[in-house]
Amino acid sequence: MKILIIADEVWNDRIHGNNVLTNWFTGFDAEFAEVYCSPGAPSNPVCTRYFQVTDAMMAKSLMGKRAGHAFETEILEMQASEVAPAAEPIPEKFYSTMKSLAGEPLRAVRDMIWLTGRYNQEALKKIIDDFQPDVVFCPRLLSPKLMRLEKIISKMTTAPFVAFTADDEASMMQVSYSPLYWIKRLLFRSAFKNHVKLYKHYFTFSAEQACDYNAQYDISTSTLYKSGDFSHNFVKKEVNDPIKLVYAGRLYCNRWKTLAAVADALKVINVDGIRMTLDIYTQEKVTDEHRKEILTSEAVKIHDRVSPQELTEIYREADVALHVESFEKKYRYATRVSFSTKIIDLMSSTCAILAICWDRHAGFQYLQEHDAAFCVDEVTKIEPQLLQLAMQPELITEYARKAWNCGKQNHQRELIQDELMNVFKRIMQQHKGGALISDNSDSAKL
Repeated sequence: MKILIIADEVWNDRIHGNNVLTNWFTGFDAEFAEVYCSPGAPSNPVCTRYFQVTDAMMAKSLMGKRAGHAFETEILEMQASEVAPAAEPIPEKFYSTMKSLAGEPLRAVRDMIWLTGRYNQEALKKIIDDFQPDVVFCPRLLSPKLMRLEKIISKMTTAPFVAFTADDEASMMQVSYSPLYWIKRLLFRSAFKNHVKLYKHYFTFSAEQACDYNAQYDISTSTLYKSGDFSHNFVKKEVNDPIKLVYAGRLYCNRWKTLAAVADALKVINVDGIRMTLDIYTQEKVTDEHRKEILTSEAVKIHDRVSPQELTEIYREADVALHVESFEKKYRYATRVSFSTKIIDLMSSTCAILAICWDRHAGFQYLQEHDAAFCVDEVTKIEPQLLQLAMQPELITEYARKAWNCGKQNHQRELIQDELMNVFKRIMQQHKGGALISDNSDSAKL
């Protein structure tokens, strides 16, 4: 089987250490090629053939050379070098400028560059013709630029398309006070309705989103999650005194405010002595406001980002791992269908999981449905939940085992890869005129 991937970001495990593509496709029985839309060199153990197009290339193509070029590399070469020989490195000044286009008018300008820029379609078609894909897999948040690129590629190959999203792509359940935002959203929503016909199957992180897409667009859908390492048996560990809470992740979308609420609860619980501590590990810049609101007692500490190997050891020494999201309406809606890939890592961490989110958040719903975490859906419930754990630490051991069992039953690599392979084989059979299998069988698995 040959799989062509169309993605926005570079497939680089050094930059994106929690990369789902590497998670899904390591050891997968297929050959891979990728078309990607960002600067930087790939680094992964799976794919060696690439077509790269970047913001800088697209901007230059408006007046000069057409955008995009193909290159090949080797697995060992990617592991040994920061930059593949033929990949465009990250032009720091230009790329930082493009990334800073945060306002709606400026984002519209960036979209227009991608919609009017000229692709090197001859080079793109050559890599597709040489590779001859059986399936085109599109794991991305669909955007105008990717919609255009997928349309172009769909005219260069007869292979069926399969999509994956982890984001709210086209619903109106958003918060914005910009008229331009809503104009763009309505136009994109209309285009999305037509574009979705390109796909033979749509994977999502969110069961609710999969059901919505199936009902609205009459397309075969199912959920697809990250896999984890559950090859060994669960090892029971003693709960620390004081109990150790750990959060590892970003502070964006006002997650830091939820962490501040946890810190406030700890201040109350620890009034007569330290019963619980919280260690926060983040790659993001910690502002003075963050420190003021979060570091309200000696029981809470903020650390710089650590390596995946170091984080594994930190979890091994901890008791409870936090998964948090913001409770503000704007961010509740923005992250509603997201399912943090770190949730699966937490299941295999030997910690119990404490999820503090809106109750319509996809990750929260999944953990609650499988009874795999302590689930808190309001800020006012944080302190009572933590107090219960302080009074009944045996619950931490119980829920650490439940998290592990959920991962072992539902997220072993073989299970996830079988789901992918079965969908790919089914749509290939349908595409070639083979025996038709009802799409309802996929949606029924949600």
